[in-house]
Amino acid sequence: MKPRFLDQCEQEALHLSGAIQAHGALIIVNGQGICDRVSENIERFAALPAERWLGRTLPAEPADWLKLFSNQGSRRLILYKTALADRPLDVILNRLDSGAISFELLPHVPWRQTSHGIFLPQTPDSEAEIERMQQALTEKVAAITGFQRVMLYLFREDGDGEVIAETVAADGHYGTYLGLRFPASDIPQIARKLYLRTPWRFIADALADPVALLGNDDQADLSLVDLRSVSPVHRTYLSNMGVRSSLSFPVVVNGALTALVACHQQQSSLLSPQTLELAAEHVRAYSVAITSFHARRRIRMIDGLTQRFEQVKHLLQRHGAIESAWPELAPWLVSEFKADGICLALGDRFIVCEHGFEAEALGYIDDWFCHEAGELVWQCDSLRREFPDFPLSEVAGIMAMRLTTQAGIVLRIYLTRMEHIHEVAWGGNPDKPVEYHDGRLGIAPRRSFEKWLEKRMGYSRPWENESRLLLHKLRDLLQNLYV
Repeated sequence: MKPRFLDQCEQEALHLSGAIQAHGALIIVNGQGICDRVSENIERFAALPAERWLGRTLPAEPADWLKLFSNQGSRRLILYKTALADRPLDVILNRLDSGAISFELLPHVPWRQTSHGIFLPQTPDSEAEIERMQQALTEKVAAITGFQRVMLYLFREDGDGEVIAETVAADGHYGTYLGLRFPASDIPQIARKLYLRTPWRFIADALADPVALLGNDDQADLSLVDLRSVSPVHRTYLSNMGVRSSLSFPVVVNGALTALVACHQQQSSLLSPQTLELAAEHVRAYSVAITSFHARRRIRMIDGLTQRFEQVKHLLQRHGAIESAWPELAPWLVSEFKADGICLALGDRFIVCEHGFEAEALGYIDDWFCHEAGELVWQCDSLRREFPDFPLSEVAGIMAMRLTTQAGIVLRIYLTRMEHIHEVAWGGNPDKPVEYHDGRLGIAPRRSFEKWLEKRMGYSRPWENESRLLLHKLRDLLQNLYV
């Protein structure tokens, strides 16, 4: 992925769009219940034209709603209320970061009833159980929402996304994205941060023109508002995918956005807040189960590492120094880390075992790691990508650690992996160049999402999370011995 393209994606101020989607209306009031922003289409939902809402105090019942909650970021759903209009509305209230309160007025839609019960998965004990749970989740969300495609879209550590589970309508209009990877720019970090703040993101009609907000000259922060308008780039992106209505739910594990449940529909659609909340409840239940699984696995992993390192501890104690223990220790570390080679560096002395760095490459990475790297434990699966001027080497990936001994010697260990040439299946060419869009040179989504195979060179096999924990454990052990 070209850095310039990704940088441009991150520059879109999505939360300051100054507009909303056309299927609802928005009123924003200050702490005194006085309207200081309103959407242009408010008359369709609440009888009075926009100019008569500005500066107006809300009616009695909505004013009472302001007392329901006071914390920033709080959210309430009020179904089938008529106080603001002469027709039934569903209302979503949010207390914004500014302290103001937003009223999202939505046409009342009958709840899409479903016979599927609440998704209450047990904590899985294996990767196979997780895969079954992932597929069950997409099936349940598809049954609740009626959307034609529901995917579980996992965020990888490198920033890219991958579809790891999918349910597609049986009408045959959709192909499959299962197993395909998508570049990080498809969902840039600015959008991912917004997903952490709301229970869902619903786009009723990507082809509908946005509706402007009127009132206060300052731009309203719409981070918490579900009606927030759709980025022009994202509208084009969905259109190129053949998607008119989109719905996404965040999967949050330990406070981090790890995945999305992404739903696509070829037609525009309206869903009731009840339907959306039910689907969100299923996703939250899945998130809790996955969080519990990772916590249990981490505890087991740490316990296992402690037992495995008893052997290393005794070995170092017997020899008294890592140099004399190295002939026994190096092969063990290569095996435990599933590495191809290893290098011990003490001051300006280097001991390379098996498939380690060539001299020039070792000098380059050692100089950088000792003088520029901010981390004491560091990993990379593509040195060529990380360092464009990296010397020619058979080594593609590295895990590194360093510490300073009591004698003032900087001790480093470099674990190496050779290049692993493999194919990656993308949803369209991920390196589509920047092009003209809407008459200007800038970002534009790729037009095709057909399977596109890349032969990936210059990468090692990716390092596992367990390997990073293992290296931290090794560093702690050596630090206790030398410091």
